Amino acid sequence: MPASRETVISDCICVVLVLLAGAVRLTGYHYGTFSFNSIICGLYTSAAFIWIYQLRRRIPQPDRRWYLVLTALMIILWTVIKTVRYEFVTEEQTLSRYLWYMYYVPQSFAPMFIFYSVLYIGRPCDWRLDRMWKLLYIPAAAAASGILTNDLHQMAFRFPEGIDSWYSSDYIHGPVYFASAVWAVLMFMAILAVVIVRCEVPGNRKKVWLPAIPLAVGAAYTVGFFVRPDNFFLVMFKVPEVLCFVFAAFLECLILSHLLPSNDNYGSLWKASSIGAGLMNREGSILYKSRTSDDVTQSQVKQAETEAVMLRGGNAVLRSHQVQGGYGYWIRDISEINRLNSELEELGDILDEENAMLDAENRLMESRTCMEQQEKLYKSIAGCVKEQLDKLKMLLDDPPEDEENFEKMLKSACIFTSYVKRRSNMELVFHQNGQISSSELQLAVSESLEYAQLYGIRTYHEFHGEQVTDGRIVIAAYEVFEAVLETGLPSADAMMVDVKISDNMLNMHIEVNNPAEIVRQDYIREKINPNHGSFEVETENITEYITLILPTGGEYL
Repeated sequence: MPASRETVISDCICVVLVLLAGAVRLTGYHYGTFSFNSIICGLYTSAAFIWIYQLRRRIPQPDRRWYLVLTALMIILWTVIKTVRYEFVTEEQTLSRYLWYMYYVPQSFAPMFIFYSVLYIGRPCDWRLDRMWKLLYIPAAAAASGILTNDLHQMAFRFPEGIDSWYSSDYIHGPVYFASAVWAVLMFMAILAVVIVRCEVPGNRKKVWLPAIPLAVGAAYTVGFFVRPDNFFLVMFKVPEVLCFVFAAFLECLILSHLLPSNDNYGSLWKASSIGAGLMNREGSILYKSRTSDDVTQSQVKQAETEAVMLRGGNAVLRSHQVQGGYGYWIRDISEINRLNSELEELGDILDEENAMLDAENRLMESRTCMEQQEKLYKSIAGCVKEQLDKLKMLLDDPPEDEENFEKMLKSACIFTSYVKRRSNMELVFHQNGQISSSELQLAVSESLEYAQLYGIRTYHEFHGEQVTDGRIVIAAYEVFEAVLETGLPSADAMMVDVKISDNMLNMHIEVNNPAEIVRQDYIREKINPNHGSFEVETENITEYITLILPTGGEYL
């Protein structure tokens, strides 16, 4: 963002004060009726304090701000030393020479303080300077000490006519002086390198020419000082004053080019912001707030630090957090969330109604499916026992009139009824889980043989082992048994059944004496082939022998 109006005005005032100081010196030289050094010191000091105020206002990091203030204090110190030398001390005095030497104390330390301040670029507010950087105090102190001790070695300034005549003769710059100048130049080069590398906004790096202007001015003044020391500009501004201006202008150009981050024009940033937020001091005065921020009270901001405070009739939430010197607060618009929640509630009611309808529909579908499955099961059961039901119908529709045949008809009906009942039960069990225990076969065969005894057939049966197996195996064995029993009527007089279950195998052996018919082998084959079984039918005299072998694959009990 561009510099604020306050910053522009303050910078202009500082420049005017510097130019006014030069005009005061020219006037003093021309008329010679007043002492102008104190006035010049006051002008420069005023400009420096205005600049310090601007630094404290715009620089957010305390440590970086402190180093910049130290730089400004070095400038003030330099100005005060120069004023004391020219205003209160005669040029012949030794103190005047040492005051001259002291110019190089702020000249050595000010660039180092500027370098320390730029090291904070890109760092968080709580970042602290590494102690290793404090080693720079050694070359800075060495440069200043080398100048201050010049009387001992004259390696900074050498006086050809003797040190006692230093004020009246030309002096020669020595290696210590040039080392001090190189130190200052290296510091400024390092400052430019750091601000370019650490600048977080790449576009700001293109403005590096701006802080280079004061350095160019200082370089031009230095060249003019050695080439033509009596030119108009050098008469108007002395070396300490120019260097003070260069230091301050260099720093200010770093800030104006945004190579050195600052909070200048902070209020405009808040006003232009689209977020609802602001800053409040501890006294409850709002320092900054965005254009979309609501008016809030101190009590609301303090309460918002621990819990959400509702604003705008519940359509906005206020939260806050303590910052240095007060509170930062922000407002979040939740009107859209409330609208969506309202729509969701309405949709929830609609969904509840739809869910109720779906539940009723699902229950209806489940009931319909259950009925369809039951109907399918009943049809399956009816199909399994259709032959026996037809026989029962024939018997009951046309019963014999004589008592003996009627009794025999009832006994046959009991055999058919027993099969219908047991076979239906097996079909139900098979439909539920697909497996049937061999004990069901034992019960069914036992019941059928009991009714066969009533018919006058001598029966005998044995069962060995028990196993839960595929229901189709048990059903197939029972259907073959029933076919043998029914084909044996009415002439059979004896029947024996032996069932063994072992090693995943069901072995049924049936013997029928004097059967009316021999059971059809194609019927047996039809029943057991799908189950990979085998059978054998033999007859000897009037006895029929049937053997079934069916693989069970079940769990032996």
